[in-house]
Amino acid sequence: MLLTNKRVLIAGGTGLIGGHLCNFLKKEGCQVELLSRKAGLYNGIQAYQWSVDEMKISHPELDKVDVVINLAGASIADKKWSKERKKVIIESRINAAKTFEKYMLEGILKPKVYLSASAVGYYGDRGGEELTEDSDPGDDFLAQTTIKWEKSADLLKQFARVIKLRIGIVLSARGGALPEMANPQRFGIGALLGGGNQYMPWIHIDDVAGMILFLLTNEKAEGVFNAVSPNPVTQKEMVSAIAKGMGRPAIKLPAPAFALKLAMGEMATLVLNSNKVIPRRILNMGYEFIFTEASTALKDLKERKI
Repeated sequence: MLLTNKRVLIAGGTGLIGGHLCNFLKKEGCQVELLSRKAGLYNGIQAYQWSVDEMKISHPELDKVDVVINLAGASIADKKWSKERKKVIIESRINAAKTFEKYMLEGILKPKVYLSASAVGYYGDRGGEELTEDSDPGDDFLAQTTIKWEKSADLLKQFARVIKLRIGIVLSARGGALPEMANPQRFGIGALLGGGNQYMPWIHIDDVAGMILFLLTNEKAEGVFNAVSPNPVTQKEMVSAIAKGMGRPAIKLPAPAFALKLAMGEMATLVLNSNKVIPRRILNMGYEFIFTEASTALKDLKERKI
């Protein structure tokens, strides 16, 4: 499918990935629109109001939308995982998909492609096991959340070509995990979380956008794809790569797993889980990564500040 002149509607488009993706889509000649809790202009792009709680979309021309990209969902990292917060995390994702399903059932929304974000948290804590799209899911909260997330996307298979993107740790200088990891290193300190031997399935933000464009245009692309670099690194290796990219050595200080669990509770799985995830399906389809090595990716982000 050629993207030129296609109308693309993005839910969650004001976030880190969505904002970057908008630029890529506009360069392809797409008409990009957003769904947000508040209507208005975001960086010159029209946002229409929607509510996943009320399952309502206030958009005057939904029937003309060619592609829906759903990046919506409450943050998993900004608040402790109380019982209520867990409910919000899950329901924000499921209800977003159900809102789109409602409008498709009514024949108002008729996209050719529906692309949904998911996450590598699907796999749980797997040590050094090499994980592909066919690997079994884990059993912790993140895994159970992504299972439900992906099942909600599958509800739309009867209406559109459905793509589910299991996104890893997105590297960007503008937000996400990288600034949090880099800040201590400004003072020459690199924290080894739980020993630092857990695998971090990273991806440069350019490759997230590049993969999405590749999958949208490839008519045979459907189902699950791992959005990660072909070369996952351990947390210890990432600390070293960040230090090298910043041009200053870092003293590696251990942050024991038990201390992280005491401080963060169940949320410690975010930094302690090991996911050696490989993007097998998209490599087999011929996608060529822009950045395959963490050191090169970090150097680029430092230079371009994206």
